[in-house]
Amino acid sequence: MTGSDLWVPPGAVPDAGSRGSESLCEAPFDPPGYLVGGLPFEAATAIWGRLWTSRYPLAADEFDDGVWRQTREEAMTRMHVELHPKQVWGLIGIDGDSADAVLRMVSTVDSHPMPNVIIENAVNGHAHAGFGITTPINVTNYGSRRAVRYGLSIEEALRRAVGGDPSYPGRLIKNPFHSRWITHFLHDKTSTLNQFGAILTAAGHMPGRGWHNQRRREPVGYSRNETLFHMVRRFAYREMRHHWGDAEGYRAAVAKHVAILNADFPIPLGGNELGHISQSISDWTINYSRMWNDGPAAYDAAFSAIQAARGRKGSGRNGGLIGGRIRGQSRSEESRLLHAGIQAAASR
Repeated sequence: MTGSDLWVPPGAVPDAGSRGSESLCEAPFDPPGYLVGGLPFEAATAIWGRLWTSRYPLAADEFDDGVWRQTREEAMTRMHVELHPKQVWGLIGIDGDSADAVLRMVSTVDSHPMPNVIIENAVNGHAHAGFGITTPINVTNYGSRRAVRYGLSIEEALRRAVGGDPSYPGRLIKNPFHSRWITHFLHDKTSTLNQFGAILTAAGHMPGRGWHNQRRREPVGYSRNETLFHMVRRFAYREMRHHWGDAEGYRAAVAKHVAILNADFPIPLGGNELGHISQSISDWTINYSRMWNDGPAAYDAAFSAIQAARGRKGSGRNGGLIGGRIRGQSRSEESRLLHAGIQAAASR
């Protein structure tokens, strides 16, 4: 990838009739004669192009002026750009809010992997670090939740290793090509999550098993979306019994609960994200939930079956024996009885 594929530098004027990023990339210009992060412009953009995969990223100069999606060429003239696409997580960002942030980030001996890029604020020494992931994580509903959780643990371990800001939402990163920042491109190699985990575990930075529960009690960054979704999802299953046949009333109740829980966060989510969460939960329940479509009789039957199944579980742990049967076999039978009860109630 050449520099023109990523950003048209100052002085490059496209044809008056050209439109879109393809026309901008084809406009002839002289390569800039300056270094970026200690590398020639073309080498720097090649590294950044591998790490930064947002096609239509969020970008901004001053946050008070708003953040909006722009073309890659436009975004690369802003002070801050989106860290990675919303659906694919391929670049881990850490925010260092100390005067010696760069020193902490490059002091990797027996501590943490070397970041690919460090972008420093020369005024106060604060810096953003970017770590490239070899296989980006799919953060949509079609991705692996285990991979997402492991990636979040890696992110937390890196933050601990460099003393990063725990409130950094991981949404925007300093633009490495903006003249306001000092950029350090260190290498272009990426690492797998297991490679990150091996180094960070040996250094003692990986969070313990109970960290995700603690994270939900004090959510910041991307964990706010995850926490809010799961809290409202459970509420939505119970709330449907008050809105049979009233889809709009149900949607309004879910949206209200989303807003109430969001207000408890130290840094609340924005209105667009709240709308996406409430709509996702409501649409799934109305379109795919068997209990919603089959009505109150099926809901009551399912509730009774669940309560009965819980009563038969006993106090043994997974893998133990219940009434002479292996727990897995007992659950399979309970599931069969539960579906049978729902079907019987629906056919009445």
